[in-house]
Amino acid sequence: MLSKNVSELNFYDRGNSQIMITKSNTLIEAGYDLTFAEHDLMTLAVNKLHKEKTGGKQVMISAKEFAAANNVSDNYAYQTLKEAANTLGNKKLKFTLYLDLTRHTEKEEDRLTVIKPNHSHFTTLRAEYNWLQGISYQDQLGYIILHFSDPLAFLIERTNEAYTKYDYVKTIEFTGCSSKRLYELVKKWQDIRKVPAMSVFEWKEFFGVVDKYPQISEFKRRVLEPAIEQINKQGEFKLTLRTTKTGRSISHFEIAIKSVKSKFESANSGATASIQQIKTLTPIQANKFAKLLANDNNFGGKFARSGESMNEFINRLSNELQKDAKKIADYLPFLKKCGFKF
Repeated sequence: MLSKNVSELNFYDRGNSQIMITKSNTLIEAGYDLTFAEHDLMTLAVNKLHKEKTGGKQVMISAKEFAAANNVSDNYAYQTLKEAANTLGNKKLKFTLYLDLTRHTEKEEDRLTVIKPNHSHFTTLRAEYNWLQGISYQDQLGYIILHFSDPLAFLIERTNEAYTKYDYVKTIEFTGCSSKRLYELVKKWQDIRKVPAMSVFEWKEFFGVVDKYPQISEFKRRVLEPAIEQINKQGEFKLTLRTTKTGRSISHFEIAIKSVKSKFESANSGATASIQQIKTLTPIQANKFAKLLANDNNFGGKFARSGESMNEFINRLSNELQKDAKKIADYLPFLKKCGFKF
């Protein structure tokens, strides 16, 4: 059993050009206060459990995985996991669930949903929960085992009801947890081009700093503005902070979102620039590279469809590689990584 578990600790490999995170919108909007490293660890762990589709409540993350995903040294990763083992057990999060009163089931948990019902017959549940019900660290082999609390496991299980996807690699240069949290929120709302207005209290609860920064100007200067500055510097978005006042005091913040061509997109722009020059693959080539692509965690996180089995995924990819030049162009960075020569 131990050898199997250790072999599963290579979910995140060093050198990946993308690490696609799939996270429940409810968790993205939750209120909590984690350290920079704790946020990274929980993001990777939540994503790993979701992608593994075990239906369980515990997941292992090795120091080597953490180091690979964050492009840090193994020694730093070991120390980070050790510290997390001592601190994460007391950390809490706040989020909203909805109890749909129109659902008639024996189990009340089957009436819970992470999406607000489109009718008025529901009850809002807003509570504070622990992230974890248990945590352990294996020093010799350098991995951490996270036993998620029932509410968090519920969120992970219901991820496909409403979720946001983003590339974790685009966040590793951020130097603050607030930047990472705001980036996730921006990714959730990017299609409507703004993070809707929230009260100052709601923003502070989101960042887990309700008891800090009594002056609104201080919260704006020390939390919101640095996070916006880092995201703008990253180059994917241009964010603009907008304020609403009640009397003379700021009561609400809203963030306008403008998408721009990022440095990450520019690096891969040549992959889709000349679709007409791309030739489809032969059946033998298509079958070979379809299997390689399907077994690439980063590729699967971006292109696999919800509910699609591995065989269905491979068959679809093989068919696309034989017929669809545009799909090949989209897949080209991953194809090259698998040894395909264009």
